[in-house]
Amino acid sequence: MNIRTARPESDFPRIVDLVNLYERLPISLAQFHKWDEFMPPGRTCRRMVAVNNEDQVVGCSQTSHETWYPPGHFYIWITIDPDLRGQGLGSTLFEEAQAFLRGQSAFSQESEVRDDDPVSLNFAEKRGFKFQRHKFGSSLDITMFDEKPYLEILHNLETEGVRFFSLADMGDTMDARRKLHEVNYETVLDIPGAKQDWLSFEQFVDLVCHSDWYRPEGQFAAAIGETWVGLSAVQLLPEEEAAYNLMTGVRKPYRGRKIAQALKFLAIHYARENGARFFRTDNDSLNESILAINRKLGYRPEPGKYILWKD
Repeated sequence: MNIRTARPESDFPRIVDLVNLYERLPISLAQFHKWDEFMPPGRTCRRMVAVNNEDQVVGCSQTSHETWYPPGHFYIWITIDPDLRGQGLGSTLFEEAQAFLRGQSAFSQESEVRDDDPVSLNFAEKRGFKFQRHKFGSSLDITMFDEKPYLEILHNLETEGVRFFSLADMGDTMDARRKLHEVNYETVLDIPGAKQDWLSFEQFVDLVCHSDWYRPEGQFAAAIGETWVGLSAVQLLPEEEAAYNLMTGVRKPYRGRKIAQALKFLAIHYARENGARFFRTDNDSLNESILAINRKLGYRPEPGKYILWKD
């Protein structure tokens, strides 16, 4: 076995396959390339691969510092071909990554493991990582979802002056995207465990609006007057007859009025109209309000992730 720098054209297809063995929300090869090319000032992203004697990728590591991370904080992630676990590849990639991070003067590291993978959790704990948070996975069978109660909620809110629409309804203009970003920015930073910053508007347009999954008709918003107060974003997964609720958020002054329930209903309705049978999402264990809404909607638990931290 050998460890070397990842080569985008030859190695990324195999890396994406390995990543998607782990992720509940699959990433496409085009998305992976976009993230690799995303390199604003202050971002560091380093990918290494373990290869066999035929130079085929059998494992990979990523160490990265995003522009919204605190100084000195890095994300580290390692995955190995399931058939080759237990042969020391993960340990070798981990030590190589630690040597790199020492050269970067890193003083904290973050990682994650699936909560149904005790082997990976044990690997991380032996190397100094400690449990920080739990991100729950959940899924809704939308073939059995009863829309009637939520149609009433939607109607009542509209009667009170709350408008609901998609970005497609607004023409997907740059002004509409900017307002969507503003709501995203404010509500993302309000999620438990959020970093001190998030994507700038220009980064949001590049990584979200220009991604291969983005559909303006799947980006829902709520407004009162000219103020956008909430959003819900959907990614369709047609090959799985599923969809994923990427984010639902409502600005603090407008919470407690069932706006989030109405936005989630619109997202579910859109997913069902586009052939999805299941609707998935992930939520931080400390985000009690959104977890309560999901339980009311009928979501059922699925494997999630443990977020880990190492000083």
